[in-house]
Amino acid sequence: MSAEVERVGDTQQPEPRRHHFVPACWLAGFTESGDKDGELWVTDFSRGRQWQTNPEKAGVIKDFYRIDEPNPDPVIIEKALSKIEDEIAPVFKALDRERREPFKDELDALLHFMAIQWVRIPAFRPFALGVLKSINREILHRGLKNRESWAAMLGEAGIAADTPGVEYERVCEAERSGKFELSAGTAWYMQQAFNGVDQILPSLRKRHWSAAFSETGSFIACDGPVIMEGPKEQWIGFGNADFISYAVSRHVTLYGTLGDVGPPFANRKHIAGINTLAMLRADQQVFSHRADFCFLDEMRKHQTDWKLYSYEKFKTVAAGGSAPKQSS
Repeated sequence: MSAEVERVGDTQQPEPRRHHFVPACWLAGFTESGDKDGELWVTDFSRGRQWQTNPEKAGVIKDFYRIDEPNPDPVIIEKALSKIEDEIAPVFKALDRERREPFKDELDALLHFMAIQWVRIPAFRPFALGVLKSINREILHRGLKNRESWAAMLGEAGIAADTPGVEYERVCEAERSGKFELSAGTAWYMQQAFNGVDQILPSLRKRHWSAAFSETGSFIACDGPVIMEGPKEQWIGFGNADFISYAVSRHVTLYGTLGDVGPPFANRKHIAGINTLAMLRADQQVFSHRADFCFLDEMRKHQTDWKLYSYEKFKTVAAGGSAPKQSS
């Protein structure tokens, strides 16, 4: 899973440093050959660049899952994710090779992996911290009603009233000025991530799942791989999304709907439309087996030049002037 290592402590054991936030075993399905060492194009919209690499070198952040807090194994999360990927990799291979829908046991494994992919990406972390901040602001507002309520809150939290930094006037001033900030470490984020998987899975399992196929292998992937679509100007989540799509490979995409509507017919326009959704939902990057992948521009015109894509133009022509947001 990881190519870069360093020697740690006296044990001289290799520690993985390049952590995949999108797994190499999944990205392999978007190469020409379908293998981890196959060629892959990365299109980065945040930097306005495109380059060719392979799945082992794409979708990585150094030490992204490393736990800095005291821990006997600081890369335990990376190792756990690597084990999960080894188990799901044969399913990806089989579906891509055989161009078929997953069997029941394969589908459940895929749904579990989809949930993990949604919570392990970089975009999940500001989302999780935002939820915590919202809850914290509400609790803090109640606690700061007066000195008595603040003293009671400190007592419930087991914090001594004379602890530096928790004085009533000081906290009130910090709250009023907006300087009261929260931060979190990797351990907290990963705890929220795996808790999130348990909350997401039931909603995924309630859906009707089918697959669409591209004989030319024209589906692309993105760094926000679980795509949800629903009513405009609403928070779209796993419970209320009209449909959820997940590209298994460049040949196969899964669809989860609230009702049993069957798979869409994957013609040229439909494939380009699904690729457009991947581009719109990407945090920064999309992955494809060729540089000139297909998509629909803001006027629904078929394009193959990624430089013609503009998220801002889509926002301008969309109803209400903005793309729908996503949440859990």
